[in-house]
Amino acid sequence: MLDLYGNANGFGWKMDEVIGAQIVSVPMDLPIRNANRAFVTFMTSLTVVFAVLFVILNVMLTSMIVQPITQLSDAAEQISKGKLDAPEFPDKGRDEVSQLGQAFNRMRRSLEKAISLIEK
Repeated sequence: MLDLYGNANGFGWKMDEVIGAQIVSVPMDLPIRNANRAFVTFMTSLTVVFAVLFVILNVMLTSMIVQPITQLSDAAEQISKGKLDAPEFPDKGRDEVSQLGQAFNRMRRSLEKAISLIEK
C-alpha cells in the first residue's frame, strides 16, 4: 500500500483513521474435520483406557477376593458334610480374606478336637 499510495497519507487520509473494511471468508470445513478427528481419537483412546482398567480391576478382584472366598466356601461345605480330611485353607497374608482363613482354620481344628473328644 505504501508503494501504491506513498507514505504521505494518500488521498488525504489521516493516520489511524478507518476508511474501509475488507471481508475475508475462511472455509471452516478443514478445521471442523480436524476437530472431529481429534475428538474421535480422544474418545477412542479414553474408551480403550477404561476398558483395560476394567479388565485389570476385574482380574485383580477375582484373584484376590472371589477365588479365596469361593475356596473357603467349598472347604466350609466339605467340613459341614463331615469331611474333616479336607486340606486347610491357605492363610498367608495380612488382609481380611487371610484373617477369615485363619479363623476358619482355627474353627476347623476346634471342631476336630471336639469330635475326637465326643468319640472317646
